[in-house]
Amino acid sequence: MSLTEELPDVSTASDFTLLEGLFQLTVTGHTQDWEFERLNNAVYERLLSTYSGTDSQAHAANALAG
Repeated sequence: MSLTEELPDVSTASDFTLLEGLFQLTVTGHTQDWEFERLNNAVYERLLSTYSGTDSQAHAANALAG
């Protein structure tokens, strides 16, 4: 079974499963492949949808400020 066959379906996968898939691609050095980009985008979109409130934006600004 290839690594591509083991990757989760981003539309139905849990957050943990997406992060695990992203981790596995990173460990194996497949960060330039389309699979990595697909999982990375899915994780990023979920983070944005979860932390899109103004409170999280203020925390991010404070974290960047130092």
